[in-house]
Amino acid sequence: MARYLISFDNHGGSKAYSGAGFGRAMHYLFQIADIRTSTGAFPHTRDLRHTHAVHALLRWYRAGVDVQAKLPALAIAMGHVSIASTAYYLAFLEPVAAAASARFARHCRQIFAASGDRR
Repeated sequence: MARYLISFDNHGGSKAYSGAGFGRAMHYLFQIADIRTSTGAFPHTRDLRHTHAVHALLRWYRAGVDVQAKLPALAIAMGHVSIASTAYYLAFLEPVAAAASARFARHCRQIFAASGDRR
């Protein structure tokens, strides 16, 4: 089994790592691990961020947590100044839509039943 050494050395000092440098390192890791998207391409770092955000939403919906109250924590975890920046990652995907719909149905079932279920 081949061993790979990846250096995250910032060459001499206290400089922060750049986003581009981190992206190159992740791309290299995806290549050597042969991690690909459903289309066969190598994923981008932003794909990981998107996946993290969507999975956090799903966990919260499934746990019955107040999702709106948790969004600021997600924004901070992702390094965003506000939840407006985080919203970019929160596309309304089918699993999130299903979880939100199920929660809505649970909370509003009595309202619809009381109205006589008029269609």
